[in-house]
Amino acid sequence: MGEGPKVRVLLVEDDADNRELMAEVLETAGIEVSPVASGAAALEILRGRPVDVVLTDVGMPGMGGIELARAAKGIAPSVPVVVVTGWAEREDIAQAVGHEVDLVLVKPIDPDGLLGAVRDALSIAGGRGAPRSP
Repeated sequence: MGEGPKVRVLLVEDDADNRELMAEVLETAGIEVSPVASGAAALEILRGRPVDVVLTDVGMPGMGGIELARAAKGIAPSVPVVVVTGWAEREDIAQAVGHEVDLVLVKPIDPDGLLGAVRDALSIAGGRGAPRSP
C-alpha cells in the first residue's frame, strides 16, 4: 500500500475463517493487521495503541459492528470505521453512515474490494488531517 510506515488495520471478525482470510489479504499487501474476534477485544486495542482503520463485521455476538463503531469513535474520533455486512440495506447501518460508520463493504468481498475499502478509508482519514496516508 505504499512506502513508509505500515498502515495499521484493526480487523474485527468473529468468524475465524473469515478473519484469517481477510488478515492474510491485508498482510500480503503490506498492512499491519491486529485481528480480533470481538468488539470488546477491539476496544482494548484501540485504547492501547493507535490504528489507522477499524474494519469490523456488523453481525457479531455481544457487541455488534455498529455498537463497536460508536464506541471506537468515542475513543479515536478521527479513525475511519469500515463495516462489513451482508445486510447493507438495514436501517441501523444506513443511519450510522456518515456518523459512526465511514464506509460499508458488502459481502461477499474479494481481495480487491477489501484493499480498496482500506484505501478509501485512509483517504477519508487524510481529509480529516489524520497523520497517515496510503
